[in-house]
Amino acid sequence: MTKLTAIPTPTNERIQSIDAMRGLALLGIFFVNMIDFHSPWMYIDQLSYWGDQWNQFTMNVIDVLAQASFYPLFSFLFGYGFIILQNRLIARSTRFLPVIVRRLVFLFILGVMHFVLIWHGDILFTYSLCGFLLLLFIKLNGKHLLQIGISMWLFYALIFFLLLLPFNGDEFTSHNPDAIQQSLLIYGSGSYMEILNQRVSDWTYVNGGINGVFLLFSVFPYFLIGAAFAKEGWFNGKQNNLLLVRKLFFIGAIGFFVKISPLVFDSYAFSHLQDSLGGPLVSLFYMSAIALIYYSGKTLKPLEWVGKLALTNYLSQSIVSTLIFYNYGLGLYGEVEVTTGVLLLLGIFMLQIAFSRWWLLKYRYGPIEWIWRMVTYRRRFSLKRNQEREIGYENN
Repeated sequence: MTKLTAIPTPTNERIQSIDAMRGLALLGIFFVNMIDFHSPWMYIDQLSYWGDQWNQFTMNVIDVLAQASFYPLFSFLFGYGFIILQNRLIARSTRFLPVIVRRLVFLFILGVMHFVLIWHGDILFTYSLCGFLLLLFIKLNGKHLLQIGISMWLFYALIFFLLLLPFNGDEFTSHNPDAIQQSLLIYGSGSYMEILNQRVSDWTYVNGGINGVFLLFSVFPYFLIGAAFAKEGWFNGKQNNLLLVRKLFFIGAIGFFVKISPLVFDSYAFSHLQDSLGGPLVSLFYMSAIALIYYSGKTLKPLEWVGKLALTNYLSQSIVSTLIFYNYGLGLYGEVEVTTGVLLLLGIFMLQIAFSRWWLLKYRYGPIEWIWRMVTYRRRFSLKRNQEREIGYENN
């Protein structure tokens, strides 16, 4: 009997709309991350730091359209792909657990390297931990995964909203003049080792202690929801799901009303609700919108190209941006405003589209994706497209 070997998914087995969703998530996350790349975003008062009205208007647009609306999308897609990978491995009579453990360990190591050596705002480390946690729920059916995921999401969103209602927000301001000055000094003119130490300090500030628990609640529920969607066969492009996708589109649109609520109600509770409830709903809107575009017969090829090289493009955004802003590069940290940062990120993203297209014409996987796959499947396989096609069972 011929031994069946698990290897990555060929292009014609991928769900193209999922690649486009992943590409859109990379763009949206870049809008939020860019502010952190060039300024001490964690420590400033978003309402007063930028000064002029045009920068503040741009911040408000990013807040409504992007902030907390794309990491749930990325998390959802991770959980979705988790189940797709499991199904394909089972179909090939290949054990799932060893494959996924190697995959998550690689992501864990890559995440540590990312936040220590490149940029403190890494999400890969957290995703690896959430991936291991998802293994505890993997045997549940789609209905139960959805119930648990939605319950965790709404608990975090609504309970803290009620707890925060009595406060006016001054008690929770993140404005920290000393931390701002230290960030400007270290990232703008410090040595590489000084910047490395600052990176680790900033990462610990966001991920350490109780903040790590909150971060888990703001990421893991969408792993569960994505896994549930995959188990139920939703967002797979099949015609019988069209009515459901349309309903999800309109449900997601409600998120925009939640996202603008802090502009109407000046309360920290509504700022929390903006991100924790409005953000994921807007994520659902974006996903459904892309799915409906593909149902109509149209495609979003530029987003697909970027999405197929998601890990490579995510890391390259960090590398390029820190080289522009940190002192060991051009040293522009603290000298760029929000609007300038937006123009810069759009230029970088356009270059990523062009690079992704060029790369995919020659190669089957992105460079980091290729290494990830070899570690995952413990085998070497061809990177170039002109080699014999292999039948594989990787997630999208």
